[in-house]
Parts: sequence; structure tokens; C-alpha cells
Amino acid sequence: MKDILGIEIGNKTVKFAEIKRGVLRNFAYVEMPENIVVNDALVAFDAMSQLIKETVKANKISVNRCALVLPGTDVYLRRLRLPAMSEKQLMVNMPYEFKDVLSMDKDKYIYDYSMIDYIKDENDEVKEMELLGAVVSKELIDKYIDMFKRAGLKLVRAVPRELSLASLVELLNGESETKDFAILDLGYKSSKVDIFKNGTYEITTTIDTGSEMAEQATAELMGVDVHVASKYLQMNKDNVQNNEKIVDIFSSAATEIMRVMNYYAFENPDSTLDTLYYCGGASVMKRYVEEIANMVNLDLKPLAELSESKDDDEAVTKGAAALGVCYTE
Repeated sequence: MKDILGIEIGNKTVKFAEIKRGVLRNFAYVEMPENIVVNDALVAFDAMSQLIKETVKANKISVNRCALVLPGTDVYLRRLRLPAMSEKQLMVNMPYEFKDVLSMDKDKYIYDYSMIDYIKDENDEVKEMELLGAVVSKELIDKYIDMFKRAGLKLVRAVPRELSLASLVELLNGESETKDFAILDLGYKSSKVDIFKNGTYEITTTIDTGSEMAEQATAELMGVDVHVASKYLQMNKDNVQNNEKIVDIFSSAATEIMRVMNYYAFENPDSTLDTLYYCGGASVMKRYVEEIANMVNLDLKPLAELSESKDDDEAVTKGAAALGVCYTE
């Protein structure tokens, strides 16, 4: 089992989970300057490379093989059900399964898949196969490889965030392999609900409300810069989380989350989904979580509860590293 460094680049922070011999040995996160990441997409690769290099040195991280969590803006992921075919045939067919989202020539992308199940006929012969297909730009991966190289690291695995989350839950709670669950990522610009059916990724819904609105409102209420307001909101300075204006923002976001969960339950009456795990930077805001708990008809639990991790960000990043541990170059 090789050592690995899991890395997740968010809108506001970069998280690092150093895994040695399968055990989390070090966790670090650093806030980013503005305009390095815009709407989940990394736009300043040189600046990010320098930031990663400085953080690795400051936190005495010794592992240089890394696994990166790819945000949804970087990779297309979808569940596919196809006739039985060889791997060679599948890779030839894969571009046509994504032709509606590819903006460049099909040869400019990397295609991969994860098998879910084989569907057999009455003669016990494989008739169809169900899998998760993924596609990402070759140019983008080359940019990431170069970025990490300049930071003194070697990128050996790029993992869609949905699979990182699924891997984490599967490793830490084996029972989830046979039941449905959902993960709520409470972000800055937006929030995401990832739903997994029988432990396998099903769908992601993005809610265009994150902690940004609450932070801006806090800045106005307290007469401070928005960066200071962010820290005040997280630490609940002067009980600001319970201010009527802030609570209204939390409640509005919680209502949207409730609608997503209710719609899924309506469309999937046989679903066994009863737990919503939450994570993300805004999950430290107690009143926000309380508003969500009051809205959704599910057991709401912190994702970090599944592991020995100290917090939710650490747990999520560990999911990427867990996949990387299994990678063979």
C-alpha cells in the first residue's frame, strides 16, 4: 500500500490529507486569495502551485504522490446502462455517450469508468452492464500535472468528487453499500446534494445558495469587511447567526434543500434513503444546520461522524486519499 496525499481545492480553501500506510497522519487546510478559483473552477494555476508548495513545506508534509478531488466543473460523470461489450468496445463507445456535453474533438478527452453491475439473462449470460462513466479534458489534466510538478508533487490520481465521497462512506461504513444515502456539501457560492443508490452515485443537484449571502449580510450588519464577517459568522460573534436577517437566509437555503430531498423521495418511492450526511465550510454554522434539520424529513448527521476525522473537511479530503491509496501506477 503506497502513501498518498489527498487534495481538495474549494472556492475558498485547499485541504490536504496525508495518508501513510492507510492511516491519516496529517491534515491541513489553507485559505486562498481571491480569484484563484472562480465558481469551482481553478483559473490561476501558477498561484495555486505556489500556494500548495508553501503549505506542504509549512505543514511538513513528506508524501509527494497526490490524489486530487476533481470538482464538478472539471469532469462529466453519468450513470450508464449499456449492452454487454468488451473493455475495448466500451472505450470506443464512451465518447458517443457524452457527445451532448463535449465541446471539442473526442480525442481531446480522457475517458474512464467504474463498473457497477452486470445484468444477466435467464441463461445466466451477461446481457447488459451498468457503470459510471467519466470524461475529462486532457488539456486540463496536463495543467494539473504541471501545477503539482512545480509544487514538488506528482499527480497519480484525479477523482471526481462524487466518487471521493462514495469511497469515503464505503470505507468507513460498509453497511452503506446496500442502502441509499445522501451527502450535503454546504459551500460558499452554492451547495450540492449528492445522492447514492445502493452505495453507488446516482445524481447531483446544485442549489444556488451558499454561505456567501449570509456573510455579506453579516458584513452589513456588523460594519466590517466581508472576510472578517466570515470569521464572525462562523464563530457566532455577538450571536449573529440568530439575527433575523441571517436566519431568513439560512431558512431559505434549507427550504431549497428540503425541496430537493422531497422531490427525490417522490420520484423514488422505494428508496431506502433515511440519512443526510452534511459537510462543507458552512457546516460549522450551528444555526444553519439547525434550520436544515428542521426542514428535511431525514436523519441529519455530520459526515465526520463516520470516521475518526476531526472535522468534515478532513473527512471529505480523506475520501480522495483513500481512492489514491488503491491506485497502482
